[in-house]
Amino acid sequence: MIAVQARGIEELGVLIPAIVDRLACATGMSHSQAYRMRLAAEEITTNIVTHGYGGRDGTIDIDAGFDDDWVWVRIEDDAAEFDPAAYDVASRLAMDPGWAPLGGFGLFLALSSVDRLEHVRAGGRNRNLLKIRRLGGNDEEVVRSGRG
Repeated sequence: MIAVQARGIEELGVLIPAIVDRLACATGMSHSQAYRMRLAAEEITTNIVTHGYGGRDGTIDIDAGFDDDWVWVRIEDDAAEFDPAAYDVASRLAMDPGWAPLGGFGLFLALSSVDRLEHVRAGGRNRNLLKIRRLGGNDEEVVRSGRG
């Protein structure tokens, strides 16, 4: 298991790639799987810093690990309750790109990058568990089958 604590975007920009690289080395994740995990973790943590803490000081706890079936990254924060899995991307995607405000697609990227995203609110904390299925290298079958 890998466990770290971060207090800002700069730290996260160093820690997340290092965590995912260690997971990839330990588990044999494909390049695509590692990329998807890193993208999801970066998007979720950026949302926490930007929207959850909104400029206030706050801590993000990250730990990661794996078992026979899954590689996972758990991200916890003390910000206001928010379940990224409940985010309705349909209205955002339906907007005319010429008139839509910038941004708003980070959660869509995060949700579509992992095989499973589980959220719970426990002890006043958001706990997001990002999971990618271990398939022994090539994850193209997961992509074709719709992941999860």
